[in-house]
Amino acid sequence: GGYGGLLGSAEYAIAVLKTKLIVVTGHTLCGAVTATVKDVLSKEGMPTENLGIVVDNIRAAAKMAVETLPDAPLVQQVQLATKLNVFEAMKKMMKNSTIIRDGVASEELMLVGAVYNIEDG
Repeated sequence: GGYGGLLGSAEYAIAVLKTKLIVVTGHTLCGAVTATVKDVLSKEGMPTENLGIVVDNIRAAAKMAVETLPDAPLVQQVQLATKLNVFEAMKKMMKNSTIIRDGVASEELMLVGAVYNIEDG
């Protein structure tokens, strides 16, 4: 859930503007990713319903990061979750958009992931 607007914008760019590249970008020091990793670790839940909706899209990546690095410091778990969340978003785009899936399959479209480092650009 939560990807309809994103997909609609991407599909418009592909179909109408003839975009050939989509970059899915996460960023370091993301409060939402940090909150989600902390939630996975504590299992306390989010303090508000709408915050819970925000983190639901990040939860799979956060869970994978914690399971992969169970004894690592929080900062390392968050770094991994950030990367994994980019990959998860890309997978959801491929799964839920025919035009993206077909464009990538035909090599008319490139879908790439990146993580922007807030600290040093």
